[in-house]
Amino acid sequence: MAFDEERMGEALKGSYEMDESRRTEPFDDVRYRADAAYMKTFYPPMCRELLAYVGDVCDQAEYEGSPMFDEFPDKVRIWEMIDKVYAKASYMENMYRPVLEEDEGLNTGGHCVSCRGADSWLKNLISALMVNELHYRRYRYFRRRRPAFSPAWR
Repeated sequence: MAFDEERMGEALKGSYEMDESRRTEPFDDVRYRADAAYMKTFYPPMCRELLAYVGDVCDQAEYEGSPMFDEFPDKVRIWEMIDKVYAKASYMENMYRPVLEEDEGLNTGGHCVSCRGADSWLKNLISALMVNELHYRRYRYFRRRRPAFSPAWR
C-alpha cells in the first residue's frame, strides 16, 4: 500500500485544529470546578488536609482587586500566604517525618532522601499546593472576567 501524503495530511490537520463549533462554546465554570474538585480527590490524605488550609487562606485573599490577580503577583505576598498556612499546619512537621539517611543505616546509593535546605519539607509541600491553587483561581478568575484571556495570560 502506497503512502498517501494528501490523505495523511488531511487526517493530521483535523487532529491539530480546533473544531469551529467548539470555539464559540462559553467557558463552563461549573464543569471546570467539578473537574478540579474531582482531581483533588487523588491527593493523599495529608495533602487534602493541607489543601483545606490553603483554600482558607486563598479565600481570604480572593476579592475584586486582590493582588492575587495582578499580572505579576508579589512574591512576598505569596510567601506570607504560605507562612499563614504553615502556622496552621506546623503540627504536621513531626507527625509525617521524612525518612533520613541516618535512620536504620539506609543505603541511598549516593542520593539524598531527606529534605535539607532552608525550608522544611512541609513548607515546600505547602508552597507547591499554594502555587497550584493560585494558578487554578487565577485561571478561573480571568476566564470569568473576559472571553479573551487577560494580559496576565498572554
